[in-house]
This record gives sequence, structure tokens and C-alpha cells, in this order.
Amino acid sequence: MPESPPASFDLQLLSQALEASVHSVVIADAQLPDLPIIYVNPAFERLSGYPAAQVIGRNCRFLQGQDRDQAARHDLRQAIEAGRSTTVILRNSRPDGTLFFNELTVSPIHDAAGTVTHFLGFQTDVTGRETASALMGSLQGLTEDLAAARTQQEVTDLVLHNTLPALNAVSGAVLLVQEGRLHVVARRGDDDASIWQDGDLDGHRPSPDALRAKTPLFFRESGELTAAYPELESRTGGVAAVATAVLPMVESGRPLGVIVLDFEEPHEFTPTEIQFLRTLAAQCAIALARAQATTDIQAQIHAQTGKLSRQKAELEAILESLPDAVYVGGPGGITRANTRALDMLGFTALADLKHDIHLLAEQVNTRDPRTGQRLGPEEEPFAVALGGQAHTADVLVRHLGTGEDRLIRNAAAPIRVDGQVVGAVAVNTDITDSQQAQDLQELNATLERRVQERTQELAARTRELEARTQALEGIAQLSGDLVGGGDHLTLIRRTQELVLSLLPPGYAAYFENVEGRWRAQVQVGDVGKPALQQAIDAGFPVGGTPTLDHCTQTLEPYFIEAYTADTDIDPEVAGHLRAAACLPVLVGGQVLGIFNVPLFHERRWDAADRALLVTAVHSLGLTLERARSVFALARRTEELERSNAELAQFAYVASHDLQEPLRTITSFSQLLARRYRGQLDDRADGYIRLIGDATGRMGTLLQDLLAFSRVGADPLRRGPVNLQTLLEQVQQDLHAQVERTGARLVVGPLPTVLGDATQLRQLFQNLLGNALKFHHPERAPEVRVTAQDDGTFVTVQIADNGIGIAPEYAERIFAIFQRLHTREAYEGSGMGLAIARKIVERHGGRLWLESTPGQGTTFQVSLPSEAG
Repeated sequence: MPESPPASFDLQLLSQALEASVHSVVIADAQLPDLPIIYVNPAFERLSGYPAAQVIGRNCRFLQGQDRDQAARHDLRQAIEAGRSTTVILRNSRPDGTLFFNELTVSPIHDAAGTVTHFLGFQTDVTGRETASALMGSLQGLTEDLAAARTQQEVTDLVLHNTLPALNAVSGAVLLVQEGRLHVVARRGDDDASIWQDGDLDGHRPSPDALRAKTPLFFRESGELTAAYPELESRTGGVAAVATAVLPMVESGRPLGVIVLDFEEPHEFTPTEIQFLRTLAAQCAIALARAQATTDIQAQIHAQTGKLSRQKAELEAILESLPDAVYVGGPGGITRANTRALDMLGFTALADLKHDIHLLAEQVNTRDPRTGQRLGPEEEPFAVALGGQAHTADVLVRHLGTGEDRLIRNAAAPIRVDGQVVGAVAVNTDITDSQQAQDLQELNATLERRVQERTQELAARTRELEARTQALEGIAQLSGDLVGGGDHLTLIRRTQELVLSLLPPGYAAYFENVEGRWRAQVQVGDVGKPALQQAIDAGFPVGGTPTLDHCTQTLEPYFIEAYTADTDIDPEVAGHLRAAACLPVLVGGQVLGIFNVPLFHERRWDAADRALLVTAVHSLGLTLERARSVFALARRTEELERSNAELAQFAYVASHDLQEPLRTITSFSQLLARRYRGQLDDRADGYIRLIGDATGRMGTLLQDLLAFSRVGADPLRRGPVNLQTLLEQVQQDLHAQVERTGARLVVGPLPTVLGDATQLRQLFQNLLGNALKFHHPERAPEVRVTAQDDGTFVTVQIADNGIGIAPEYAERIFAIFQRLHTREAYEGSGMGLAIARKIVERHGGRLWLESTPGQGTTFQVSLPSEAG
């Protein structure tokens, strides 16, 4: 059997391996005070920035500078005092002051007597991972908050409040474009003597330049900003920061403003930070546009409501100002009447008149004054007017209060909307007195004229109000379809159908400028001549079609009451058209297209017609503008969801593919242990054992990471899940652990929830297993499970009497690979609670905890109720 190489040869090989290793290695002497460093390899020098000469003899804590209150240092100190291995993530500083994160794994080295003589540390630079993780978490939370923001102030406050600490910026500002100028609308941080002030959109300054170029500006070192803009400080009286980021906010090509972040130290903007800032600016622009669209729509609704209220009040005032009795209504009864009308017949309230008109006539005993006979239903003036004919007649009625007969002149006329009789109006004059009888002829003429005037006025106002109401109601209904995912041309078509249903015969066409020609995108109705249809299909030249061009030049509606056939095309083709209306569809202040309605007969476009078309097309434009914002937000949301799915898939594939090389390492380390145990020195055997332990832990970590990835990847099979039955299964799953710990599980009555039974079983296995694992060493574990159902959500409480959790760690324990205790004290990978929270969130619920250190912890889980 060949002799084993001498120990010095082993040490020489080990030294060469450490010197050549790409991993940072440090060795500290555990037998000297303050654990001085006795060795670092070149990889440590590259990672820390310190040469070995400046490190040997010092304790590693100098790398943290003044940042020595990290929780990780506490964990590291406890592990060293206990002489055990541990892994922590530390925030360190290089000689130039730059911050970096390193993952440090420390393991003790024992002599033959078992005494810890040294500590061996392996370090890995995880700065990029930690920084990217923090930024992505901040961006995700900020995106969700922005989606819920409803005002400009909420948006700007959210952006500055979240972004400054995320990037360690000292101050920030938001400037928005208002009335053609940039205005500072929000500041945060140290903004004394700020160079970011109100100004125009012209000139050579960072904010206008970023908006014009639609690209961010980054100034990384002191003097870069003032070198690019030498007059900036003198012009504003402020002092430029050391480093600055200027982020333009642009939505649909429209500049909205800029976000400015200032730093008091030089700042190298990493690709992750640049992507974060670009996404931040885009999300902020979407939120601002959405907030402005919401404000505009609310203002429109408020204005229209106020206008309708004023018009209603005007009608009421007109009715009350008339000296005669006035009634408005239909076959079912009187819907409106002035005070004089109630007094004339002896009624006390309008509700007394809301009956069938024939019953009302019978109630006041309407008779022919010449014969005293009761008038038949077809002879009553109001009934004649409802039949479509104006009618005036003198009638005898009985006053309900006094019982006296009164001679009333009843003049009634129909109310028409689009040629259809929708009601009638009646003006009654009491001509009982002799003086009125003598002036009967004169009053008759005056009365008839007044009836006609008042009837026309009331009919016109009624038509205008109804036209506006119909247009607003129709567009409001169609708007919901578009925002819900409809096509904007479908909304335009249905708007055309709505308008045509309220106008005389004609057709409607919607044109857009396509490569210099007005081309019809949507058309409703037959145009009347094949030649005209061919002309429409071919398109009309922009700039050579006066009727359509007029709207783009004035941005105002254009109503033609007598259309001239040769205005736009050959009169032989358009000779049958008599009237037309053209209205620009404005989206964001720009003409999207022309809403054209030609009619086959001459038309006097009255106030009701104009109100109908203007209201419909204006509301159409507002709806399209709002829909653009909604669609843009939906696209952004879809992109984020796709990105999250890709990240989840990456985690799954990475954790799966890493298992093969890990199995190889494990196999060879086991082979070394079997073949060479006892042939090498005790230190070599210890090294081999450490490798085996480490690969075992890594395997567990990869398995847990795969489980975490599958929670999001596997489809959620929702259905009713009886929690009572489920907890019985979980107790069987944990039977061995319950027996081993002597635990007592108390499960109260539990309801049924809506969810995936498999994932919910894993959820409660993790939570109950966690309660059993972290039991108090001085008492037997006791776990109680209770629940409350509010009809929408079921809240389940899992309360234990274990060791408890300090408040500052209440959120940290839900992050992946996060542990509050060493593996020697409590086994596990730190993934159980992260998997639990991910399962709950996929079900649309929440997972949180309440805890008192030393007394116990209560985990609370909210899940959708079956009834909800």
C-alpha cells in the first residue's frame, strides 16, 4: 500500500487551492482576543477592496464601518460564541465608501482535542441580488399603490415617498406640465436652495430637454450637471446635487412632467436602477393620466347634472310665473302643474292629479256649458290633444273645495318629440266672471297665441332635455362596453345607431385621415345611391372636402341646414342629400376622426338636435380617451404579469437544474468518505464531513425552492374545502411530530372555504408544523385552531404557546430562506412560511401573525368563504 503524502504536502496543496479560488476566503484565530484575521486569499482582496496587509490582525467587523447594528452581526456573534457554523448576509463598505452585500458562511475548525482553534469564512458578493430584490419589491408595491391612486397629489406623494429611500436619494421633486409651463407640485427631502423650480418648456434646461427627447437624463458625478448646464445655478439661485436623475413622464406621446431625484454622493446608476426608474416614470405617467381622466369625467358629469338642474328650475319658474293654470301630462295623469292649476280646481297637491285623465275629468264633473251634459272621453280637450290635435273649448267644472261650478276655457295641444306625440299641455283660464265673458273674443285670440308660444317653448325645452338625457344615457352604457374590452369602432357604430334613431332618415359615417384621404371606418345606414357609396369607399381627399375639412380647421361642430350638392363631390352623386352635420371626435385635444350625419331632407338643426349630437360626440371622445388610458394600463399590467411568470419559471428551472451537479458533488464526497476515512488526518475527515453536511443542506434548499415555485406554477383548482376534514388529515400527517413533542392539538369547529384542497393542506401542514417545531423548551406544546366566518372571508387562527417572535421579525420570517435561528437549534430551510404566504395570496387572502416573545404566536389566515 503506497504511503500517504506528508501533512506539509496537504497544506501546500490547500494553500494553492485557496490562493487560486474565485471564492473569498478568510481565516481568523479563535485563540487570540478579538478573533484577528490571520489569512485572506486574493479573492477576498478583490471583494473587499482591502489589501491583505491592511486586513491581517484586524477583526472582520471593520468592514461594516459604522453600520454595526445589523441583525446579521448579532446572529454571527452568537454562532461564534457557541462555536458553530452559520450563514449571514452583511452590509459592508469598501475603502472608497461604496456599499456591498456579502453572504458569509463561517465554520469552526477544531484541534484534536475538540477545541475551536480557528474560524473559516467563505464570502460571496450578493450586492446585485440584494439591490435588485429590494428595488423589485419596492416597484411592485408602488405599482399597486399607484393603481389605487385617484388624485394627482396621491400619485406624486406615493412616488417621492417610496423612491427616495429605495435609491438612497437625499431629495426629490415632481414637476408637471400645466398651461404650457412646468410647475413644481411636490417636493420631499432636503430641498433648500433647490435648482428645480417652475419654468417654461423651452430653453436649455434638464427638465425640458428630458421631455423633448422623451428619455431620462443621468448625472453620476459632481459637476456633470453644471457642466452640461453652466447657467443653471446662477439662474435659479440653487445648488446642484452631486448626482441627479431626471425622468420624463410621457403618456401617449403627450409630455406630462418630470421626476427629479438628487443624491449627495456620486451615484453609478446600475442597469437594474435605470430599468426601475424608467418603469417608475411610465407607471407614474399612467397614474397621472388616469387621475386626470377621472377628474375630467367627474367634472363633465357634475357640469351636465348642474345644467339639467338649472333647466328644470327654469321650467318650474316659467310654470309658476304664468297667470293661468298649466298642466303637462299623458294618458296616465298629470305629471306637472303650477300652483294656479291646483287652486282653480280645488286640489291640494300634485299627487292628487296623477290619475287617468278620464277619471280626473269625472272627478271635477267636466260638462258642456251649453247643455250641462257630461263630456264624452273623446270630447275632452286634453284627450283630443293626446290624440295629436290642438283643441280649445269652454267647459264647466266643479271646484272640489267650494262645490261651485266654474266656467273654464281649456286650450290643449300635443307635445311631440321627433314627430311622435309623447304628451300634452293644457292652459286653463277661469272665465266665470262677467268681465272676462265680455272680453271673451279678445282673450280667446290672446289665449290661443299664448298656448302656441308656451307649448312650443315647453316642447323645445323638453326635447332638448330629453335629447341630452338620451345621448348621455346611451353613451354611458356604451362606455362600459368599451372599457370592459370592446372595440372603439364598435362604440362609434353604436353611437351612430343611437343618433340615427333620434333623427329623420339619413345615414352616419365616421371618417379618419388615412394617408391623406378621408376614409370611412364605420358606416350605418344606406346612403341612397350606389355611386355615392363607391365614392365613400374610395375616400375623399383631405384638404379638398370642405364639409369634412371644416371640423379639423375649427375643431367645432358644423351644422348645414341646406346642403349644396356640389360642395364636396359631383352633384349628380350627392344631389339627394339636403342637410348634414359634421362633428370632430377629439381625443386628447387632437382630432381622431369626423362624425358625419347627412340627411335626405332639409333640416333645421334646432337646440335639441344640436344638444343630441354635441353631447353624444363629446362623450364619445371622452370615453375613447379614457379607454386608451385603461387599455394602456391593461397592457402594462399584462407585461408585469408576464415578467413575474418568467421569473417564477426561472426559479423553477434553476432550482431543478442545480440538483444534478449537486448530486454529483454529494456522490463524490460520499465516495471520499467511504474510501479515505481514517487514511487522512482528522482535519481532512472534518472537511469531508463539512462538504457532506453542506450538500445535504443545499439539497433541502433546492427541494424547498422547487416547492415554492410549484405553488405559483401549478393551476389553482378551486372548489369547496371542508376545513374540519382537512385539519383531521393534517393531524394524521403530523402524527409522528405530535407524539415526539408530546403536543396537544385543539381544533374547534371549522367552516368550509373556497380553494385548492391540495395547496390548503400544505398550508396548514406548514403552519401547524411550525408551531410544533418552535415550542418552548420548558413546557409541552399546545396548539389551538379556531375560525370566524363573516360571510365573505373565513379567518383561521393557529395559536401556540411556543417561543414567540420579536415584533421586528414579524414580516422577515415570510421571506424565502429567512431564518431567525440556527440549523443546530431548529432544523429547516426557512421556506415553510414563504410557501404558506404564497398559497394564501394565490387564494386572494392574507397571512399575518401576532406574537409575544416567550409566550407564543398566533398566525391568522383569511380565505374566501364558500358563501362569499
